[in-house]
Amino acid sequence: MQVFLLALEAALYPTLLAAVVILLAQPRRVALLGAYLAGGLVMSIGIGLVIVFAVKGSGVATTSKSTFSWTVDLAVGGLSLLVAVALATRADQRYRQRRHAKKPPKSDAKNRDPWSERLLARGSVPIVFFAGVLINVPGAAYLVALKDIAVANHSTVQAILLIVAFNLIMFALAEVPFIGLIVAPARTEALVDRFDRWLSRNGRNVAMVVATVLGVYLVVRGIVNS
Repeated sequence: MQVFLLALEAALYPTLLAAVVILLAQPRRVALLGAYLAGGLVMSIGIGLVIVFAVKGSGVATTSKSTFSWTVDLAVGGLSLLVAVALATRADQRYRQRRHAKKPPKSDAKNRDPWSERLLARGSVPIVFFAGVLINVPGAAYLVALKDIAVANHSTVQAILLIVAFNLIMFALAEVPFIGLIVAPARTEALVDRFDRWLSRNGRNVAMVVATVLGVYLVVRGIVNS
């Protein structure tokens, strides 16, 4: 159950929605979104399998009360709380502004777009698949879930199924629009656009709440299991 709660937290991934919005504006949106989703799932599931079976094989943790297990909880939980504080005080915004002020101005506006957005806007299925592989590296909630799967007494098949199920939940912001484009494209576009605008207004607060909840949960769990 805890693994799936972490999956719901990991699903609140603004970068994934931003990629969906960019791909919906392309001519071959169904093929491109499918390629991005495939690339992301291949990358995420592949890394998940490597991490879980590496931890299982190393023997560094066999239960949730192992030193490795609760140390990871405390470390990730502490970092999540620091992220929440940074978001609440807008320290991240001030840091970006200072970095931007130090950079020389660029005349070409296109060069100021993030490299990920430039890749996604190419409109090429192989490039978008490659972008999906590069962009979707494991986040904090996923790493903790992988650790939980590794230390639990699951069979190989059960561990694989849990990793796949976690990823299917985590990529919901891309999977639902992908299915929607096939079934009801116009309504899907409107809903994605509405949700994107809502997230643009409330994204900081959402991220702050998610980071706080994750941080408190992991720190408390780490202390209890230590």
